[in-house]
Formats: sequence, structure tokens, C-alpha cells
Amino acid sequence: MAGPNSAGPGMSLEEANNIWQCIKHKVVTKMCGSDWTPTPHLHDAHMFHPLSVIGKRVERSLRLRKVRSLFPLGPLSELMERPDGAPDPNPNPNPNPQPLGSVQRAGPVTCDLLHEEFLDGVGRVRIQVDDYWTESGVHPMAPHAHLALRDSLPWLDSVHRLYLVSQTVCSSSCCVRLLGTEQVHQLKLGPLTPLGFTCLRLSVLPSGLVEVRSCVESGYLHPKARWACFGSPEYERLTGRTASEPRVMSMLSHLAFSFAHPSTLSLPVQTSRSEETLSPEEPEQPDDNPEVALLPLEGENDYDEEEEEEEEEDNEW
Repeated sequence: MAGPNSAGPGMSLEEANNIWQCIKHKVVTKMCGSDWTPTPHLHDAHMFHPLSVIGKRVERSLRLRKVRSLFPLGPLSELMERPDGAPDPNPNPNPNPQPLGSVQRAGPVTCDLLHEEFLDGVGRVRIQVDDYWTESGVHPMAPHAHLALRDSLPWLDSVHRLYLVSQTVCSSSCCVRLLGTEQVHQLKLGPLTPLGFTCLRLSVLPSGLVEVRSCVESGYLHPKARWACFGSPEYERLTGRTASEPRVMSMLSHLAFSFAHPSTLSLPVQTSRSEETLSPEEPEQPDDNPEVALLPLEGENDYDEEEEEEEEEDNEW
């Protein structure tokens, strides 16, 4: 598992992450193009290796604005139902979980990327990347093979869509530095830290069934979506680890289907990349009042709508 590693005095991971939030789109676009999504938070970089899962939840605020939230869920292998209901042989969290399938690594590719920018309230900052690797997930299954997800996953009833990370750009030489200081004020990320990724889009039906669309589609992550940081109160709420109001009709539907059909996941053999691009726009901000409750989207088939239609709704607002 790759993670941040401080290599200079004074710079904390939180400071480096704040800098990364401001310039991550420009850095990843220079490295590999605008159709790659930058790693949202440096704290969560290890959760965006290939064959990891990302969840999406869509809600409406009391002002009827659509709020899209994205959050990492970890390796696909840890979300699957074990055969014959076998218990987990290792109940303790695995610090180096092995995702389902295998990962092929290509590189290193020399890029000598040097991005400098002046940020208000921070000063002049620099991101330096000397080289990077490309990791690709390889699925050892036949086309459209079905895999069962655990029925006990707390977020299965409320999530609207899942994404499977297919490719990742990793670097062992990425360094975040604040310029204009007397002492070296920087942070060097750990080995093979994911900086950007692409993904496949999966659909989650109200019954709890998870399946790929009729054709292989690349995942389009809405540029205005909010990313929840792993371990934050918002992340705990989105993943159902805290008490929340259940959606009764969806729970009944899930219960009815669980007797006849386990949750299934259909994965393609090859990954594909969409021509859609991700623009470096600012993430959608919540309402001014942080205590305003978010309402689940009852009766809306978000999993059947295209992301382009969601963009048109944003323009209308």
C-alpha cells in the first residue's frame, strides 16, 4: 500500500493535501490527459489502485439542489460474498489487501513534470514528478461473469452507482513543496502513490443487484461531485456506518430479491476509456447551512440516467 511519507521538515500531510486540492487537475492533465480523474485526497490515495470500488450517492438538499457524493469503498475482493458462506479467515483488517484479479504495471515513464503556481493565502507552491507507472487491472474471469456482493454491506441500499477503478497512474517521486521559505518545507509521497485513475461504471438497482450496463462504458465522475474523505463523519454517514433513516421501500425490495437472487456483479474482460473529459471545475458546495439535512432521491432512477442529463439539470439551476 502506497502512502504519504514526510521528507522535509514542517510540511504536514494536511498542508500538502490542501495544496493538492487546488492544483490536482492541472498536474494530472499534464501527466496523462484530461480524461483521467485526479486522486481526490492524499489521505485516501491507497484506495484508488486498480480493481478498487468507488460509491456514488445522490441526494437533494432542502433547496432541491442535487448533491452528488463520491466515496472510496476499498478493493472489490473485500466486498464479495465468500463461497459457501465461509467466514473470513483473517478477521483483522489487512494492511495490504489483494484485490480480485491481478494488476499489471508498466513503466517507469519519465515525465520531468514541474508545476508551479501562486495560491492566495499560501504562497508559491511546486509539484514535481520525475516519473510514473501505469497500473491496469486484469480480470481473470470470462466475459460477464457474475460475482456476488455481501448482502451485509451497510451502503448497498443507499448507493446509486458503483465505479470500478480500471487504470491508475502512480508515482514514487511526487514531491509537494512550498517555496519562498528559509527552510525546506515539503512532503514527498510514498512509493507508487496513485495520482490519477480511470474507471468503469456499474449500476446499482433499488433491489440491491449490481451489474454492468448493456455495453461497456467508462465511468464519468461528475466534476461537481463532492468527495468524502475516508474516516470523516461525512464518509461514515454515506457508507451507512452511523444511524440514519432507511429507505423503507428500497429495503423491502432488497429483501424480496435477496431470497431469489444474490447481489451480482458483471465485469468485462477489457477496460475501455471514454472520450468524455473531466474539466477542472470546483466541486459542488453544500448549502450555506451545514446542518440542513440531505434528502434521498425517492422515485428517481439515477442509475438509468446519463451523466449528460445531470449536467443539463445543473445548467437549469
